[in-house]
Amino acid sequence: MLLETNFIYAHITLTTMEIIDKELNLQLEEEFTSVKSLFESLIKEQKLNDANLVCWVSHEVSSLIQIGWEDGLLDDLKDFLKDKAPARKWMKHDEPDTLFRHNFYEHVRSKLIGSVSMTLIVKDGKLYIGKYQDLYFYSPVYEHIPNQKIFCRILKLN
Repeated sequence: MLLETNFIYAHITLTTMEIIDKELNLQLEEEFTSVKSLFESLIKEQKLNDANLVCWVSHEVSSLIQIGWEDGLLDDLKDFLKDKAPARKWMKHDEPDTLFRHNFYEHVRSKLIGSVSMTLIVKDGKLYIGKYQDLYFYSPVYEHIPNQKIFCRILKLN
């Protein structure tokens, strides 16, 4: 059997790359917080034309999510999480003498819908995501830890 492969050739010009580290500070007031405008502001502030944003959150019961923006979508997602990872179902995980007693369900919820890291593309000075896409920071513990950060390593092509 002959395997046919199509190759796409691109013209590549070697350029320099600048690495910039930034922290985006968040003051969370709800479980899902839109952060798309923070990234758009960062792009403008750093005068990024073509770049990659490698993003990471340090709190493991938090996630970065890229999701479509549609009426009712977040409400459905919240219902889904409550159904698939109900509070107080799993009780072996415990953090005695803290606000986070038996919070395994919060760990599971954050992993079901997102990740602690995400890479975003900046192309022609704009965030390169779908027209109806939004970016969210998800934290089921926002009431107890409202001050969060997103760490961004910017790989800026010069």
